[in-house]
Amino acid sequence: MNVIANIIGFVSLFVFFAVGGPAGMINDSSSVIFSLSLISLAIVWHHLHRSLFPPLSLVVTVIGIIAMLTAAILQALLVFRVAELEQTLRTVLVANAIIGVWLILNGLLARLGSRRKPAVPKGLAWLSIVAGIGLVLIIVGFWIGGEEHPLTTIGGLVSFIGILIWAIWLGRLLLARRITSR
Repeated sequence: MNVIANIIGFVSLFVFFAVGGPAGMINDSSSVIFSLSLISLAIVWHHLHRSLFPPLSLVVTVIGIIAMLTAAILQALLVFRVAELEQTLRTVLVANAIIGVWLILNGLLARLGSRRKPAVPKGLAWLSIVAGIGLVLIIVGFWIGGEEHPLTTIGGLVSFIGILIWAIWLGRLLLARRITSR
């Protein structure tokens, strides 16, 4: 679900920036699904880290889930025309930046934990970090200069590709039962 929402969101966002129209609503709708689908992955990451980093893993998970719910709810308000973009934009940007930090922190916890007993492949941990940095770069770029700022574009490509590969890789490992709690 996360992968499909990510692809639809990425394509519709670029179409919206290029020509406008209903692509914005499609992007908002896919953003709701994307954010909500991250919640189950946040719980998976918490289960992976909780034995080595109990309080830290819980804090990272709770903050991540709050950001995911915030982004999803505010995007849903746009979809249902209960709110305008100007009312939600700053909070949605902050929530997505926090989701980026959540990705970075989970990657770092996986890297730190791998010194004892690896829960995920090193590459997946690094991919989480890179994808999170990309997401943060989008927000920084957007905040500085809007959708045309180079950081927005670079961050968008890094996060889209990173999150896409990260979600597919993580999903395959989960389906193959190759990831277990420590």
